[in-house]
Amino acid sequence: MGYGVTRGNIPLAPLIFIVFLFHSYPDEYVLEDLDVSVADYVQRAMKANFGAAWEEVGAENELEDTYDLASMRTLDEAVKNVTKFLGMQPCERSDKVPEARSSHTLLLSGVFRGGVEVLARARLALSEGSVTMQLAVRSGDADVSELIASTVG
Repeated sequence: MGYGVTRGNIPLAPLIFIVFLFHSYPDEYVLEDLDVSVADYVQRAMKANFGAAWEEVGAENELEDTYDLASMRTLDEAVKNVTKFLGMQPCERSDKVPEARSSHTLLLSGVFRGGVEVLARARLALSEGSVTMQLAVRSGDADVSELIASTVG
C-alpha cells in the first residue's frame, strides 16, 4: 500500500475563485510555496513502556540503517533535530541526554497517517566532533517503516 507522501518544497498554483455577488468575475490569489516533511504525516504518541510496544510491533517490518549526521556536533543537538524532523514523541525521557556521554539512545513513538503505529530507536554516538546514528524503525506496515527510515538519508 503506497502512501503517496510528498516531501520537499511544493510550488502551489494560484487559487482561482469566481465571485458571485451581483456580477461574476474571476479573481486570482497567489499563495506562497509550501514545505512538507515526514513530520507533517506523523502524530506524536506517548508510550509508557517503549520496550513492550517495540516487542509488540515485532521485527517483521523493521528497517535499520546507519547515518552520519555530520552537521551535528553534540548528542543533544542530534536528539532535538531527529525528534523534530521525524515529528515523533520521545519516550521514557530519552530526549534528555546525560552530560559527558559519548553515546545515547533516543526512543520515539508516533502514529502515521491512516492510524499506523510507528516506533523508532536511534542509537547515537559522538566521535571526533560529529554524530553517527543507527536508526531502527518498526511499524505495522512495511511501507511506513521504509518511508520513515528513508527520509533521514
